[in-house]
Amino acid sequence: MARFLAISLHDGGSVTMRTMLPERTAAFDGLGKLLCLNLGNGGPEPADVELVAPDAMPEGRHVLRDAALTEVAYAADWSRILIAGWKKPSRRPHSYDCYVWQTALICACMNAALRGENAVLIHGAVLETDHGAVLLFGESGMGKSTAFDRWRMCGGNGSSDDMALLDFSGADGVVRVRRMPTWSACREGRNEWDYPAGEELPLAGVFALGRSESGRDEIADLSPAQFFAQCYRSMFYWSLTCARPLPDTLKERLTARIRHQTEIIAERFVPRALKTALDGDLRKVVEDSL
Repeated sequence: MARFLAISLHDGGSVTMRTMLPERTAAFDGLGKLLCLNLGNGGPEPADVELVAPDAMPEGRHVLRDAALTEVAYAADWSRILIAGWKKPSRRPHSYDCYVWQTALICACMNAALRGENAVLIHGAVLETDHGAVLLFGESGMGKSTAFDRWRMCGGNGSSDDMALLDFSGADGVVRVRRMPTWSACREGRNEWDYPAGEELPLAGVFALGRSESGRDEIADLSPAQFFAQCYRSMFYWSLTCARPLPDTLKERLTARIRHQTEIIAERFVPRALKTALDGDLRKVVEDSL
């Protein structure tokens, strides 16, 4: 019997994943619990992303990613994205299921952007404050996870250390953030963390992340061009792998959409950087800047 996992994206939109594989039922139940979502035996037909058996992948598909464990492809008519799992590893099977779900979410958000929806995934850590969410973005290896862990060690809240969904669809003009389960969280066994996919936090602050040369945490001014460039790269980060095989017309549409959303962030937030060290009260530095 088919199992459905519905993932809410933004107002009126959702991603539905379906599995016909009996051995994946328990994994989907686990994902449903992890994501705090309802999981049932029935539901609407998938609109964006469908998880299928390897031998059910149709002819004429447009392959986006063909890896050892999974294949990701557009249907022949470009109407939906199909994901086939080939071989589930014996070690850390839950991490693999999270990887498959994350791939589906990335593809679904890319499709949403191509349709003109106002939501985008960003490569960044989310720090939760009384004012709302503070987003830290930057290149891989810059220290997002380290800063995130230090934030929690200082008593701060947070559950997303490298992926968040930005929602620009609110009529009030407020950008909102949804936490997303990440590969690192599953790899490190942080299964006790809660990811309320339907709950949004207002975006209260945005910082490009950098390394401190003074030995202490500090907020520094950043040129608008540097701020825009780093934010733009972070918004494109998750789509890069799946976007490369797209036709040029779709690539141009996706680029224009993400650029527009980057412009909104650049217009609404002061271009600043959070330069971090390895010790000190990071929470106080961040909260005092809001």
